[in-house]
Amino acid sequence: MLPSKYQWAVQDADEARAEELARVLHLSPMTARLLILRGAGTPDRADLFLHPERDTFHDPMQMRGMREAVDRIQAAIAQHEKIRIFGDYDADGVTSTALFVRALRAAGADVSRFIPNRFKDGYGPNIGAVEAAAAAGVRLIVTVDSGIAALDPARRAKELNIDYIVTDHHQPPEQLPEAFAILNPKQPGCSYPFKDLCGAGVALKVVQALFPDETFDPRWFDLAAIGTIADLVPLLGENRLIVSKGLNQMSMGSFAGINALKAQAGVSGPVDSDVIGFQMGPRLNAAGRLEDAAPALRLLLTDDPSEAQPLAERLETLNRERKALVESITVEADSQAKVYAARGDKAFVLAGKGWNQGVIGIAASKIVERYHRPTIILSIDEEKGVAKGSGRSIDLFNLYEGLVTCASNLKQFGGHKMAAGLTLAIASIESFREKFAAHAAEVLANKPLLPTVAVAGTVTPDQVTTDFINELAALAPFGTGNPKPVFQMNDVTMTKVRLIGRDQDHLKGVLQGQEQELDGIGFRLGAVAKQIAASDHLSVLGECSINEWNGFRKAQFVIQDLRVDGLQLFDWRSEKRLREKLTELSAVSSVYLAFRKDTVDRLHLETAITVYDSALIVHEPVLVLLDLPQDASELATLLARSPAVHRIYAVFSHERDHFFTAFPQREHFVWLFALIRKRRSFPIDPTLHQIATYKGWSERMVYLMTRVFFELGFVRIDKGVLSVVAAPEKKPLSASTTYQNEKKQMELEDLFCYSPISSLKDWFDLQKKHRGEEVLPEGTINGL
Repeated sequence: MLPSKYQWAVQDADEARAEELARVLHLSPMTARLLILRGAGTPDRADLFLHPERDTFHDPMQMRGMREAVDRIQAAIAQHEKIRIFGDYDADGVTSTALFVRALRAAGADVSRFIPNRFKDGYGPNIGAVEAAAAAGVRLIVTVDSGIAALDPARRAKELNIDYIVTDHHQPPEQLPEAFAILNPKQPGCSYPFKDLCGAGVALKVVQALFPDETFDPRWFDLAAIGTIADLVPLLGENRLIVSKGLNQMSMGSFAGINALKAQAGVSGPVDSDVIGFQMGPRLNAAGRLEDAAPALRLLLTDDPSEAQPLAERLETLNRERKALVESITVEADSQAKVYAARGDKAFVLAGKGWNQGVIGIAASKIVERYHRPTIILSIDEEKGVAKGSGRSIDLFNLYEGLVTCASNLKQFGGHKMAAGLTLAIASIESFREKFAAHAAEVLANKPLLPTVAVAGTVTPDQVTTDFINELAALAPFGTGNPKPVFQMNDVTMTKVRLIGRDQDHLKGVLQGQEQELDGIGFRLGAVAKQIAASDHLSVLGECSINEWNGFRKAQFVIQDLRVDGLQLFDWRSEKRLREKLTELSAVSSVYLAFRKDTVDRLHLETAITVYDSALIVHEPVLVLLDLPQDASELATLLARSPAVHRIYAVFSHERDHFFTAFPQREHFVWLFALIRKRRSFPIDPTLHQIATYKGWSERMVYLMTRVFFELGFVRIDKGVLSVVAAPEKKPLSASTTYQNEKKQMELEDLFCYSPISSLKDWFDLQKKHRGEEVLPEGTINGL
């Protein structure tokens, strides 16, 4: 048995409805099933989902506060008032700031911007920034991607006679800022039909209200698309339309800064959501995480390629530094997590001196990925006597509610179910850790701490073709709310399993279908390769993709997880590196079993060997069978009372091959006994040698038959001379112990040493099936 890393949850869909939708739209049933799972289960909705370019935007004037905000912005432009945009330091905040600044400049506004420094200013608008704007003569402040919970800055702006407009998308608190206008589709009383816009999406709606279609710059969609993907909002509804337009535009060409960012990320072809999510977004985020978001914003605002290139290079450098910092913190945090995991903690609070506050959230995510436990990472500032932290959670645990239970230990905190930030005194860390872990233990009691993967459906290797994958591509852009479909394959075999990559840490193999073979690749699954037996029937989880190389396009399955539900049998019967492999295996909980005492001395192994006895029960999951049992029933009995065994390594070492020595048939015995009766008496050695030469038999076979006759009382042997017994008692050949042992040994070698691995696996599977049942008596080979 090879367990999976994840829980696989196959999503339910109305299969009859999928068949009908597939028929109407001429799609595969699987694509129709996926459309239903994404809420596009009618022909009209499905058509818009597959062709987002046919969709239209909602009227921005439906958003509460939009009329007041647009009128005030237009008045400020007309009266040449100074406008200042208050943004945020993440990718959503930077893109929404750039979008607003570019659009207002295009309208002729006198506009400036302010983005807080994570380390000096903290998150969101602040009073100091409002006062600085007043000193600069600013008459209108517009927040983007922030401000919905910032009461004091809004109040201060009013005191300074600055009109203050909030555009935000975060969940509004009970008390809203005292602002000239608030634009947030989640605020009470807002009838805007789409609630899942990000900060850049809300900013885009304001820009759409300010600019008729003919004056709208389509490159503004690029900025909104980057913010939408980077902020992980659902790529459904209007977000899907924003991203679709933005990706198309970016693929054709965009602002100088975005083009430079693409080039720096090594992107020369079409831009998809992965390019944004894994290449461009992290680079924009890196500036605000490590220093200040100013380089990222300047990059998005410049129209000069010669200025854009060094800014993109700066972000590249910062992103590399960010990766190195994350790796360093993750290694240190992981050393603590291992200790808490070993003692059974259901949640982690990990702390370190001077850990960079801008990246501890990423490090927390990595720890969650490894252990699937809610994790808070704290950066300790000894000078100030406080620790600031960032937390990430799992679906089974509401992180914000967990912090509420520990509020007495905290100076401040905020967040939601999956992520949160907090500040506490250094002296309170241990008390907070214990209380938080105790709450998690109560919430997560008896719940499996394995991440769950939503499985779109079941496919076979034969179904995964380039045509099928091309059809799935119509569901893009993929992201939050519209993930790349993950499929399950059942009962497949994988051949040609090998390791690839510079560090040999990736798995590659061929998944066997009924009609075709499908390449399978598992990134960072190299360690699993040694746990897959040639006889295994696997269940595999992964994504369908096309591998393009040298002009060829070939379907492949990108494996994310796999499992083997039944007993695993590894064929080491002809393994030339046996000692080396057994040494590697010794790190696993295993039992090395020898049925014969001489095997221990013969193999000269450095590992401890268990010698079989009739009372033995194996309690470890791995069993190494070093040699042959005396009888198949010995092994059958052992397996029957050792249910813990789920992986077997078959070595079956033996000194002499009986199987390849001809075993005499009845006619051989008849001919030899007739000769003995005719000759009546003769010296054994020279005569048996002559007989073997004459008949072309092996001397061993002739001696074997002679010994059988002796045991049956058909002949006498005295001083090297054989003579026939005049009137022997009639007995069958099977009454001879030698005959029985030789025949049994041949049968054992036939089954355990020389049968195909598939046949041997069938025998072991039969023993597993019969566990708990009465074992067949000695002398029989179960199932054969």
